[in-house]
Amino acid sequence: MKVQFTIPWSYSEEVDTTFPLPDDYMYWKPLVEHFLEGIDIVEIHCWNEEQDVIQEIQSDYNSFVHVSDHMTVFKMTNINTAKELLLNKCEKDHRFKWFTVNFIMQGEVIFHSSHWATEFAVTAKNSAEAAWIQSVTPKNTDFLFY
Repeated sequence: MKVQFTIPWSYSEEVDTTFPLPDDYMYWKPLVEHFLEGIDIVEIHCWNEEQDVIQEIQSDYNSFVHVSDHMTVFKMTNINTAKELLLNKCEKDHRFKWFTVNFIMQGEVIFHSSHWATEFAVTAKNSAEAAWIQSVTPKNTDFLFY
């Protein structure tokens, strides 16, 4: 079963009126811990101008890097190292650090987080797992099941 959902958010009036900000990122850790099981690759996409975030990953984590005109993409195969990054270093100044995060299992993306952890597309094994996803996300999260 495919599940798409959007976390409720507002814009930051202080710095960037285009950056989506949920009330908090409490939903992030349970989702990551759950979907990291059995994956082969973690991909993290950053805008090229986010140099401090890019430098942190490049200096602290062993990963394959691909740079295009607008995005830097990191591919990590050491899932334990990726887990530490994803769970403990995902925010800076109450803002999510990475534009996109993908978890890949046997060539298939089973977890996709975009727009700084406000939009998701995941593969749920069954309706119980889909219900669990709903239980860990904020109340006004919009869902599409198919």
